Amino acid sequence: MNTQEILIPVPWGHISAKTWGNPLATRVLCIHGRQDNCETFDRLIPLLHTGFYFLCIDLPGHGQSSHFGAGFRITLEHFMISLKRVVDYLKWTKFKCIGHSLGGMVAGLFAAIYPEHLDQLVMLDCAGPISIRPEDTVKSMRKVCDDLLNLENKTANRGPPSYTYEQAINLLLTKRPSKLTPESANVLVKRSLQTNSDGHYSFTTDQRMKLSYNIIQSPMQQWMVVQSIKCPLLYIWVTDNPEQKRNDVKSTRKLFKSIPNARVVRVNGNHDVHLNHPERIADLINVFFVSEKSKL
Repeated sequence: MNTQEILIPVPWGHISAKTWGNPLATRVLCIHGRQDNCETFDRLIPLLHTGFYFLCIDLPGHGQSSHFGAGFRITLEHFMISLKRVVDYLKWTKFKCIGHSLGGMVAGLFAAIYPEHLDQLVMLDCAGPISIRPEDTVKSMRKVCDDLLNLENKTANRGPPSYTYEQAINLLLTKRPSKLTPESANVLVKRSLQTNSDGHYSFTTDQRMKLSYNIIQSPMQQWMVVQSIKCPLLYIWVTDNPEQKRNDVKSTRKLFKSIPNARVVRVNGNHDVHLNHPERIADLINVFFVSEKSKL
């Protein structure tokens, strides 16, 4: 399947993307997870049916896309409106979507706010979005503000760390909460690195992605968003992700189970199952995409 690189202009620079297939085919927008890049789908897409045109974007501050401007906390809302800029620029009116982790949460928010655009949605192992109790609002707002200011002070007048290529690969293999295979790490790392003057490499990911990106919302607001997702939804979660055992994440999963257009499926694997073992989810997505029903 042929691939092509494209750049989509946005007010702060550009959003980089990689396409697969025939532009005249059925459109599928693919959105990666936190601190990853669009090549997280490189091993999954070849296993999906032909007849689709896949657009895999680097979210702002990831891969080869421009960073948002400095000075503010990045949230799901910022990424969601970035998607709207992409589809408006491309003049896409209807499409399918696959989102992993952060990308799934962004896609879910987009589907709720702009339901006219989404034909079908696949959410891959999303531990959220989560809500907070109203009585915790002020404390939560204080924390996200302090975390941003502390990060800015820590990174002021200092460039990102520099690594050899082997060291960069080793970081992905040893420090990432979700373990990657060596093959998966090699797929993912290249697009997240920039070459320094000394021949070493630095990660391009915006440092603010180390902070919380969740919207501060009450349980009722969270429910209003979830029930506003009207397109057929395939919600895949995995057996080997400790985040899925948290009470707030379990509560979120129950919300998705409760909407009639969603099918919730558990598969064996860790958070990066789509990259480490794409064959475990490819058939689920293939069947879902060719189904005309809201639930399989």
